[in-house]
Amino acid sequence: MTRFVSSSLALGLALALAAALPIGSAQAQQKPAAAKPGQPKATVIGTYGDWQALTYKHAASETCYVASFPKKSEGHQPKFGDANILVTHWPAQKSIGVVSVSGGFDYKKDSSVEFLVGDDKFSLFTQGPHAWAQDGEDAKIVKAMKAGKEAVASAVAAAGTKTKDTYSLDGFTKAYEEASKACKVKG
Repeated sequence: MTRFVSSSLALGLALALAAALPIGSAQAQQKPAAAKPGQPKATVIGTYGDWQALTYKHAASETCYVASFPKKSEGHQPKFGDANILVTHWPAQKSIGVVSVSGGFDYKKDSSVEFLVGDDKFSLFTQGPHAWAQDGEDAKIVKAMKAGKEAVASAVAAAGTKTKDTYSLDGFTKAYEEASKACKVKG
């Protein structure tokens, strides 16, 4: 059984991420998408290596997350901010360390994203342009990411294109610790 994550919340996170993260050298000529009026605005806690820790309040609840963009993308040309990894804490929903990936395109229907961290291999379920860890896998993935050097997300787009996004894990652990502190959760 897989966990359903609200598409509007995931989209809000992706838009907040795109609006809050600084433009990296590889994407220096592209600009992030602006958050739409009425959407929560993310606050950057800090930048740690290739990761940022962020927080935002929506209604009465606070959400904290860490985010990064791929260092290398193969098989597609994502717009800045479209391809990303988020690891999110929603304390009000008792959801801690929720791992999600977006390639910036709709994934092939009924497919999965292969997520490799070192020798650890995970299968993320997809819904539209987002993929999430299977129930019970989030903590295992976070543990692997804390110990790893890079993560690779391989998938098939709805159009049939095979894609691969490679993420650096430099700074992940520190960013995750800071996001956990901000939301007062154990990470």
